[in-house]
Amino acid sequence: DYYASRGLGDVYKRQVKNLEKETQYYYQVFKNGEWQKVESVKTGNPDSFSFLYVGDPQIGACKNQISSENEKMKNEIAARNDAFNWNKTLNNAITAHPEVSFMLSAGDQVNYADREYEYAGYLNASALASLPVSTTIGNHDSGSYQYSYHFNTPNSFDLDDTTYALGHTNAGTDYYYTYGDALFIVIDTNNYNCATHRNVIEKAVNENKDKKWRIVMFHQDIYGSGLDHSDSDGIILRTQLTPIFDEFDIDVALQGHDHTYSRSYQLSGDGKEHTAFDRSNAYGEDYLTQNNCYTINSDLVTGTIVDPEGTVYMEANSATGSKYYELIPAQQDYIAERSQTWTPSYSVINMTETAVTITTYDADTNKVLEGSSAYTIVKKADTTALNEAVEAAKKQLEADKYTDESVAKVNEAIKNAETIIADNQSTSDKIAEATAYLNEAVAALKAKPEEPADDDTSSDVSKPDDTSKPDDTSKPDDNITNPNTGNMVSVAPFATLSVLSAIALAGMVVPEAIKNKKSSK
Repeated sequence: DYYASRGLGDVYKRQVKNLEKETQYYYQVFKNGEWQKVESVKTGNPDSFSFLYVGDPQIGACKNQISSENEKMKNEIAARNDAFNWNKTLNNAITAHPEVSFMLSAGDQVNYADREYEYAGYLNASALASLPVSTTIGNHDSGSYQYSYHFNTPNSFDLDDTTYALGHTNAGTDYYYTYGDALFIVIDTNNYNCATHRNVIEKAVNENKDKKWRIVMFHQDIYGSGLDHSDSDGIILRTQLTPIFDEFDIDVALQGHDHTYSRSYQLSGDGKEHTAFDRSNAYGEDYLTQNNCYTINSDLVTGTIVDPEGTVYMEANSATGSKYYELIPAQQDYIAERSQTWTPSYSVINMTETAVTITTYDADTNKVLEGSSAYTIVKKADTTALNEAVEAAKKQLEADKYTDESVAKVNEAIKNAETIIADNQSTSDKIAEATAYLNEAVAALKAKPEEPADDDTSSDVSKPDDTSKPDDTSKPDDNITNPNTGNMVSVAPFATLSVLSAIALAGMVVPEAIKNKKSSK
């Protein structure tokens, strides 16, 4: 349990451990002397899961759309309206995608950091009673400690920690956690001390080296396409964060702040130092080539990319419609696709050991957002051991000394292995199973029985001792002439037979010459 009180009333938090996957749990809250209604939470499957990704709910930001001379009333109406739309977005998303295990929110949960009724509007969404949430600190959240009272942030840091919290805002610090094969690192980019963020990312990665995917979430977009942030605070952070993400092999960056939708190409740093940015021609023809601290590693706009270099940067539009921005006039060269439909949106990210697929939807229709498309990153599992097993098995079969049945089983195992190798999304478990199956089939190979010698007749017939007497001791009567060739043929091998028919040599053809010889005696 966690308890805090700082002018807001009492704040309670409880941590629950040792939950089983794919299991329904129930809980109740005791509030104001009464038990509230029973709520439920169902855990997901960390081996293959999906989650929601949203940007800038910013409860209370629609105030400029409300005509009222009473500022207090305008703020309260704005919070109410945005909370209504927030609840609608989440309900629509959960109805269309009930499989999601949790939600990531890329900052600006509220419009004013110290207004409790805006937080109440955010947390009052019915879906949040059963949907775990991971949030990052937006610029509108960063001005007050109240953020930290509303959200649990695992592996966060003491505010006095000069290694992992230096430069922190009032709202708190960076933090990180894992789920399945993924490491999630959440940084507060209102803190421009990027050395702090590097320290946190390094710590998170070093503690979770077994995780195959690395996802970073932050608010200020460093590769976005909306006015007015793409050319201001985000571009300053870009020069500092890009090489850090390269250093620690970050796969996906989830951003907010720009209130538009966009997705970048796979980007890496250019390896140069960038200490200044000239904004004198920010929207002119030179804009697309200014401050190019990045390298574009692919030209894939939509579809599936396998084992790519660099990081893909997502930008989320407002999930409530509380505020939208225009797209920047010229689409930057690092942007693969972008969209501004002036409607709320959300993304669903599906993750397995080998693939991440990101799809963005219109929150009103639940259809794929206009101007967007699904994007899949495949990270192939290591097939080295399986490839080696296939080559070894093929080489062993070259000896051609095994039974047809056991060879057939090895060939079947080889075919299965090659199918697994060819499938980019084969998991390490499937690869391990295919390797074991092939090795077992090879170990079970059976040698063919040895072929009998040419002078061997039957185990029931004793062979004469060829060394007991010379060949020329055969009696003339024991030789006959082959009527077809005129050559003499010895019948000695048959001399030990007392009665030819008694040995039942099924199917054996007795030459007529032998029959005649026997009958003349």
